[in-house]
Amino acid sequence: MNSAIVLLIGVASFAAMEAVSYAAHRWVMHGRGITWHASHHRPPVATWERNDLFPLVFSVIGFGLFLGATWWPLLWPAAIGVTAYGIAYAVVHEVFIHRRLAWPLPSWRYLTWLRDSHEMHHRYGGEPYGMLLPIVPRALRERARRDDHDAALERLVRRPSMRFTRSRL
Repeated sequence: MNSAIVLLIGVASFAAMEAVSYAAHRWVMHGRGITWHASHHRPPVATWERNDLFPLVFSVIGFGLFLGATWWPLLWPAAIGVTAYGIAYAVVHEVFIHRRLAWPLPSWRYLTWLRDSHEMHHRYGGEPYGMLLPIVPRALRERARRDDHDAALERLVRRPSMRFTRSRL
């Protein structure tokens, strides 16, 4: 098998997983799977939450690709790309964004952008659903800026906090 084809399939599989991740988060996790995913949008009460079942379910797909590669070798690079995305997702989401594991973290602008974008999802309950390439709509960025500005003014004049309603899901 040509190594350029193998590399292309692996990279394309990794990249395609962002779209799959977006769709799963938006229409599965915030759809029928909300009974599991809701635990992720609440303050943590334990080390594990019901939302942690999703990676287990999704890993079955990756395992299926590796299994299928025993019959069709072009699935090997696809399986590796999908698995690499899963690892990247877990590290970024669980370690860097939510700090569920105490690992030393670099202060890269890209990772800070991911964390800030994901915080918007938790703050307002909608976009962005993507993880490694989250697209935050301009109106949402402006809303967050206004809310942050209003909160800063409120702290400045030392009025009692008037928590704005957050759509959790």
